[in-house]
Amino acid sequence: MKRFIALFAAVILISLCVAPALAAGLSISPPTVEFDVPASGSAQVEFVVYDFTGDLEISLEDIPLRVEPATVSVTGGSKVVLTLYGDESLGSKIYKGKIRFLAMTGGTVAMGIKVRATVTNLVEGETPVLAAPEESQPPASQEPTEEIQGPAPPAPPPGPPPASTTGLPPSTIIAAAASVLFLILIATIIIRTAKRPSYRRPRY
Repeated sequence: MKRFIALFAAVILISLCVAPALAAGLSISPPTVEFDVPASGSAQVEFVVYDFTGDLEISLEDIPLRVEPATVSVTGGSKVVLTLYGDESLGSKIYKGKIRFLAMTGGTVAMGIKVRATVTNLVEGETPVLAAPEESQPPASQEPTEEIQGPAPPAPPPGPPPASTTGLPPSTIIAAAASVLFLILIATIIIRTAKRPSYRRPRY
């Protein structure tokens, strides 16, 4: 029984040690921002990216303004300066949303962080008010349009989904498979130990 408890505790400790390593790899400072954007102009906000080297895709959530750049290449400790452009047609509104940073690896999203942002689209002479939830969505005119170039070619026959559609890097999948095999091995050892007959020394 004691051997079983020791093996079970070892499995739990190994699982806890593996999990954080798979999730690590991107951090951004500051975690929250609050600033004004002139409706007839623009404003800049600065972030520092840690523990990641590659491309970041940047977008806004629940903030119907335009942000540049949309993609930036970074290394650990890089500074990223974003420019947000105001919109006079929205009036003076306060938007409570998020700035999304998506870390791209091999053309797929490896991980992401959302920074909470309170952004005021400031029109001169107007008192800003908190925007309603439906006002936080970008207008239809800002949605990307598709270029029409004649009839589309026939779709290829369906095949097996690519491995990249899981959104996980190969190292994460390999580590998870190794953990499962390790647990199966431990369970096999425990079962064989439990079935082993115990012999008692006869009393004289």
